[in-house]
Amino acid sequence: MMVQIEHDHFADIDGDVDFCKKLLTETNCFVLPSTCFFAKNMFRLVLCHPTEKFEELAKRLKGFCESHYKK
Repeated sequence: MMVQIEHDHFADIDGDVDFCKKLLTETNCFVLPSTCFFAKNMFRLVLCHPTEKFEELAKRLKGFCESHYKK
């Protein structure tokens, strides 16, 4: 699944690669930047894990986005 990133909503994120690197460093969640697939401003989630793993990812992703959101 590809998820769109709206960079202008984030204070300190510069592109999909930066988003993915910071997400991994800060939350230990691994997603792939869309530049790996010749696209821009998205990241890829792999949907083959148990439901509880996705629930945990959603919590971490929400917290990450809130902490980087422009105020």
